[in-house]
Amino acid sequence: MQAVIIAGGAGTRFWPLSRARRPKQLLPIVGERPLIADTIDRLDGLVRPEDIWVVTHGGLRDSVSAAAPMLRSSRILTEPEPRNTAAAIAFAASVIREDRGDAEVIAILPADHFIRDGARFRAAAEKAAGAAATGSLVVLGVEPTRPETGYGYIRSGLPAEDGLADVEAFVEKPDRQRALSWLADGQYLWNSGMLFTRVDALLAAVARYLPDLSSGLPDVLAAHRAGDGEALASAYASLPDISIDYGVLERSEGIRVLPVSFGWSDVGHWDALPEIRETDREGNVRLGDVVALDCTDCVLVGHDQRVLAAVGLRGMVVVDSEDALLVAPRDRVQEVRAVVERLKSRRDALT
Repeated sequence: MQAVIIAGGAGTRFWPLSRARRPKQLLPIVGERPLIADTIDRLDGLVRPEDIWVVTHGGLRDSVSAAAPMLRSSRILTEPEPRNTAAAIAFAASVIREDRGDAEVIAILPADHFIRDGARFRAAAEKAAGAAATGSLVVLGVEPTRPETGYGYIRSGLPAEDGLADVEAFVEKPDRQRALSWLADGQYLWNSGMLFTRVDALLAAVARYLPDLSSGLPDVLAAHRAGDGEALASAYASLPDISIDYGVLERSEGIRVLPVSFGWSDVGHWDALPEIRETDREGNVRLGDVVALDCTDCVLVGHDQRVLAAVGLRGMVVVDSEDALLVAPRDRVQEVRAVVERLKSRRDALT
C-alpha cells in the first residue's frame, strides 16, 4: 500500500498562527510536533517509509521537508499552484501508477488531522485497504460522539459481514436540530476525508466524472517526469479546481464506508482544541506563557516573547502571535476565515 498525504491546504481558520507560508499542517497545534509529522508517524508499521508520498504546492516544499525530515525528497510532489483535492489526488495516483502499476492500493489522507488511537487507526486502515484491493472505493466514516454541525456526514446502509456498509449519500453540514436527529439515528457518520482505493479504480472514476481532469493528466505527468517546471505550470493550470468529494465521490456509485472510532478530529478551527489538548479545572486550554484569572472555557494561546494575561473571560479565544492578535467568541471562530479574506483584499502581508 502507498500513502498519499494531502498537504496543500491554507488552514486559514487557524490564523494568526497559520499563514500562507506556514499553514496549519506545519504547526505543532495538538502537541510538540507539526501535524504532518504526526500523520507520517501514524503510518509506522502500516506503510513503508519509501511508500509515503506528500502532495503540496511549490511554495511549501522546503517547509514540508523541514517539518517532516523523515520524508524522501523524491516522494514530495509539488503542484505549481493549488487546484483543490481532485487534481492533487489524481496527480499522485498517476505518478504512483507509473511507479507501481494499476493494482496498487493507495490510502489518501489529510496532513492536518488528529487521531488519538494510532493502533485502532492502523487496524481500520488495513481493513479498508483489503476492501479497496477488490476494486471498491472505501471511505472511513467516524462514528459521531456529539451533534457536530461543522462536519460533512455520510449516510450509510447496514453493515455487511465484512463490517463495511454501502454509502447511501454524502450529506452537507447540518444545523443543530438535524445533527441531533442524525446522532440518534445511528446510520450517519462523520466524513473523515480519508479514502482507500486502487489506482485504476480511482483514475477510472476521475475519467468518468471529471473528463477534463483526466485528459489533462498526461501532459502534467510528462512535464513532471521531464522536470519542466514551465510546462508543468501550464498543464496544471488547465486542470479543474474541484474537490474529490464534489467531483467524484458524491457522484459515484458503489462506494463503501468503514465505520471507525479512534478519537478523530479534523482540527478545523481554534474551538477544536479543548477536545484535543489538556484543559485546566475551569475548562481552559492554555498554551504558552498564560495567566488566566476567573476565566472559563477559553482557548488562550500566548506568544513566546510575552505573557498573555486574561481576566474574567467566558468562552473566548485569544491567540497572540508575533505580529497579530485574535480575539473572538469560541462559537464564532469559524469566521476567522473571513478575517483572512479581508486582509487579503487589503494585500496585507499578515496572511
